[in-house]
Amino acid sequence: MSNMERPRLIMETIERNPGIRFSDIMKILKIKNGALKHHLDKLESKSVLRVERTPRVSRFYSLDITESEIQIAKNLRQETPRKIIQLLLKSEPINFTEIFKKIKKAPATTSFYTTQLVEDGVLIDTFENGKRFFSIIDRKTVISLISKYHPDLIERATDNFADIIASL
Repeated sequence: MSNMERPRLIMETIERNPGIRFSDIMKILKIKNGALKHHLDKLESKSVLRVERTPRVSRFYSLDITESEIQIAKNLRQETPRKIIQLLLKSEPINFTEIFKKIKKAPATTSFYTTQLVEDGVLIDTFENGKRFFSIIDRKTVISLISKYHPDLIERATDNFADIIASL
């Protein structure tokens, strides 16, 4: 692969995988750390991509993805938030106890991720009869992003998913 092709391949990879991490780009494109950093720095300096930096990870996005879509895409790339979102797509609202039982995660883990999803603006939580319930804020966008970037999730989902898409 020539040096001229690399920036284009990097951008194509980011466009197909919003929220992709540095290490995942390296694996997919088989580019060494230093070379990838060089190209990403150049692309960022040209303002042709977005970078979200946190203390432990950097995620990369194309410029055509909105801020609300970034929050959804980022969470769809993580296993536990993705399971929570998929569960809520099947039926909502769902209370906290049902979520941790169905996704088979500890209550503390479930609490961490449901709180993060609420803070990211992906879910809304409500309280009823002393129980905390969760719903997806923008189902249409979530389904659109899954269809576009994670079609494999549709294949693994239950038959209810077709009904969800048809209901929009």
